[in-house]
Amino acid sequence: MASAALLRCCSRGSQAIFRSNLTSRLVIRPDVSSKTFSVTPVSSGALDYFRARRGPFTPEEKQGKHVMFSSTHWKIERVLAVSMLGIMPAALFVQGPIMDFVLTTSVFMHSFWAFDHVLSDYLQKFIPFIHYIWWAISIVAFAGLMNFNYNDVGVCKAISMLWKL
Repeated sequence: MASAALLRCCSRGSQAIFRSNLTSRLVIRPDVSSKTFSVTPVSSGALDYFRARRGPFTPEEKQGKHVMFSSTHWKIERVLAVSMLGIMPAALFVQGPIMDFVLTTSVFMHSFWAFDHVLSDYLQKFIPFIHYIWWAISIVAFAGLMNFNYNDVGVCKAISMLWKL
């Protein structure tokens, strides 16, 4: 609508643009001037939508299954991904059981969540029980990595030994 008015004014010359803006601003409509405005804070649904939720508030939500909100889960994933930028280089220099646990857990959780999203986006429609299979595979894989960390050389040392080949 604004572009149509601009094109109309440009065809008449530059003076028409200024004249049309001035006349449209000076017109006072009676229906707008008769409205009252309040200064009290508004608690509309739109403002409540953007307010951070700290937990389930309604009785229906308290009775149902309480799961983590999507935005909170997304924030945790981003924090883990950014923290891996420091964990990965630190694992080259600081080797030990604590760093093995931190590196294994962070890389595993990052890849677990990524693959879980792929499964829920593409395979859950066709194979509804795919998450149970994925959880079973993940538990066995994480247990194997922890066993490797505590009963063998550990992930950090194994990576450095692999690079020495």
